[in-house]
Amino acid sequence: MTSRRTNRLRAAALLAALVVAFTGCASGRVAAPPPVAAPAAGDAPPAIDNTVQYKGKTLYQYYTENPDTIGWLTIDGIKTDHVVMLGQNKPYAKGADGINHYLEYNFNHQASSYGELYIDYRCKVTYEQLSQNITVYGHHMIDGTMLAGLDYYEKQSYCKKHPYITFHTLWNTVYYEVFAVFVVNLKVPSDAAFNYRRPDYKSEADFLSFIDEVKRRSLYDTGVAVKGDDRIITLSTCTYPTGHPATDDARLVVMGRLCDPPTEASSSAAAASSGAASSGTAASGATSA
Repeated sequence: MTSRRTNRLRAAALLAALVVAFTGCASGRVAAPPPVAAPAAGDAPPAIDNTVQYKGKTLYQYYTENPDTIGWLTIDGIKTDHVVMLGQNKPYAKGADGINHYLEYNFNHQASSYGELYIDYRCKVTYEQLSQNITVYGHHMIDGTMLAGLDYYEKQSYCKKHPYITFHTLWNTVYYEVFAVFVVNLKVPSDAAFNYRRPDYKSEADFLSFIDEVKRRSLYDTGVAVKGDDRIITLSTCTYPTGHPATDDARLVVMGRLCDPPTEASSSAAAASSGAASSGTAASGATSA
């Protein structure tokens, strides 16, 4: 038990503020940051769940096998149903770029074109702290896994039918309601300059200014309001506006607001409001993001 707690504290010590270059694709690495101080330790977190299984293992088992494990992400209606790793600023036996390790390596630290879903290493994700904006990176796989299914959210009708994102952390389960979907084209200066992955903000006014820009860029208005003290999740994957993975350099971004657990009634209402609309265009064309 002492060893596991030590591992958690060591992981927390490696978290910082914001990544300043884009990640999530092999062409977009970020520079390693300077060391940061560990946050003050609070009360011991509750035990990691060892009852609910995700593809045959509990989160406790995943964490025991790889202490970078931070949770499990599921999105209703698409194939996103994967373990989530917490990006770390530390050396690995394989992969020289620690903070982007899971871009090219899997849960078992084996080279993989799939990698794993992973959270921006500068986000705070502990039992005591959760950054106001946590960013999850994942490849855009041709088989629709990882974060490729986010393509569906380019259509408002699909978002209305599947508005919720579920994140099972090591300690609890939280839900997010999608409030914005947009594309950032890194070849366009104004897009490249827009930092959508800031984890924390100076004030509520600063955060709301950021949200205003996000909503201005959104492909459609979801009608979901975001308050100054809300917490959000940002899902980021590669996308190909012209259909040419070799030359396109863009990100598809889906953002959700932390919300109460969706009830059966709210889920049914969301499905009903979408009517018989099409569920979008299948993710295709690229092996990875």
